[in-house]
Amino acid sequence: MSFFDSLRLAIALGLTLFLVLLRFDSERITRSDYFRYRTPWMGPVSYYILVISFAIGIAVILPSGRAQLFLTGGDPDSMPTVMLVFTAIALLNGVALAFLRYGGILPLPVELLPSRVLGAAANALSEELQFRSIVLGMLLFAGVPTGWAIAAQALLYGLVHRRLWRDRDWYFLAGSVILGWAAGVATVETGSIIPAVVGHFAVTMSLFAFAGGRLRQRPI
Repeated sequence: MSFFDSLRLAIALGLTLFLVLLRFDSERITRSDYFRYRTPWMGPVSYYILVISFAIGIAVILPSGRAQLFLTGGDPDSMPTVMLVFTAIALLNGVALAFLRYGGILPLPVELLPSRVLGAAANALSEELQFRSIVLGMLLFAGVPTGWAIAAQALLYGLVHRRLWRDRDWYFLAGSVILGWAAGVATVETGSIIPAVVGHFAVTMSLFAFAGGRLRQRPI
């Protein structure tokens, strides 16, 4: 490997580490004093733009970055099936949560729906870029066996949702790890993060649709 290639790889690794640390501190950043006295959407939007910008930078720097980081169209034969299965499981999860944990369906209030749809879409895209594209792609690029790489990024994904440990309970912690694992499998099987983004969005919106009225009124 030439010096230039080594430098590119070092920069890509540094940006990957930054993205992970950024996710760990995302809540404090978006609610910092800098954004407190500005429009409410400025903090989250700035965060999402930063994530997308760094993901693009890593894809450009890394050799064969787009394919290595699953930023391609993927396998057209398997993608529709994977997305449908992911969405169906997401709906079942939302129904199960509503009935088994809360005894019935209570959806998110309609007036909160537009902002939550936008937030869920942005969150799904940014987290899939961070973990299923960048972290998983870099682990595989480093030669980590596929199964171990999927498991590692899923556990890391669960760790960054540590807020759920305090605000809710084990169900949401376990759910975040399982979501990370399922999204990783979907990404590897299809060669694209698109099914994972769709599935992630479906999971969040299913929770809002069936139990959103009982959950804290903020994006998960």
